[in-house]
Formats: sequence, structure tokens, C-alpha cells
Amino acid sequence: GSESLPKAVPLTHANLLVNMRDCLRVIHIGKNDRFLGILPPFHSFGINVTMAFPLCAGIPMVYHPTPTEGGLLARLIEAYQVTVLAGTPTFLNGILRAASGNALETLRIVISGAEKCPAAVRAALTQKASRAMMWEGYGITECSPVVSINDGRASRPGTIGKILPSLSHAIVHPETGRRVATGQVGLLLLRGP
Repeated sequence: GSESLPKAVPLTHANLLVNMRDCLRVIHIGKNDRFLGILPPFHSFGINVTMAFPLCAGIPMVYHPTPTEGGLLARLIEAYQVTVLAGTPTFLNGILRAASGNALETLRIVISGAEKCPAAVRAALTQKASRAMMWEGYGITECSPVVSINDGRASRPGTIGKILPSLSHAIVHPETGRRVATGQVGLLLLRGP
């Protein structure tokens, strides 16, 4: 996990495949899409979202091993006409800051995860890639890793979006364990395949 010490969570092929199937139900990838993979494969977000997901979706991939080289990544997006990009807001911000001209105009879907996406990154995306929709997600390693996705067509900044179809969830009071009313703050509990 990225928020503390490594967890050594065992994920099965079935866990990963169910998570990818759920993501493909929510994010519509077309036969003409191209994906840029920049996330490290030693983390569940990197291996599932930028390696296994594109393979299962049948989308051509462009890979670059260093997510911090924003200028080079912007040039790769332009050169390969990349339409789908996934990354952390920190990495996405580096690409957006370094991009010049219309380098990012082919982007259609930008998936942001692993940390909350700041408003400045959303604003830069609107300016540099006007056709792109931001799909902000929430996940944790134990959940293979995607838990929810904030739909790019009806995004609500500051929220984690809708829970994926295969997951059951409850929001409970952290001390009592009882469900809280809709709109109340609480602890998110998850269960799924």
C-alpha cells in the first residue's frame, strides 16, 4: 500500500479479473483507444490498471518506465495519439505542466487515483486536453485495487464516486459499528469477490 508500510496482501487472479471486469463495465473503452502506461508494476494500481486492464480490454499500449518525466510523456501522448491515461494526480500534474501546444488533445479519458485530485489538476486538464474526461477513482491494495470510480461524464469533485458493481458496502459509525444515515460521515466497509 502507498499510505504506510507494505501490506503483502495476496491477490488472486480471480480478484484482479473481477476488478478489471467491473472497471470495463463503468469506463467504456473503444477499439480505437490507445493507453499510456506509466505506473510502476510493483503496485496493484500499476499492474492491474496499466498492464492487465489494457490487455483484457484489447487496447494498444504505449509504455514508459518513468512517470516523472512529464515533458517526454506529453510528447509520447502526441506521437502515439494516446486516448487513455491513468496516473496519480502528482504524475498527471507533471505531464500537464510540461505539455505544450496541442500535445494532449487526443486524450479522451484520464483516470486519476491513489491520492485526491486537486482542483488545479482538473483545471489544467480542461485547459490542455479539452475533450478529456477525468475519471477519479478510489481504491486500496486489498480490493485489487479499484473500489469506486467518479464517472467522468457526471463527475463530482471531492467525492469517491460509485462503488463498483461486484462490491457490497456499508458506511458505519467508527465506534458503534452501526450504519449511518445517507449523507453522514462514517467508516466504509467493503466485501466482494
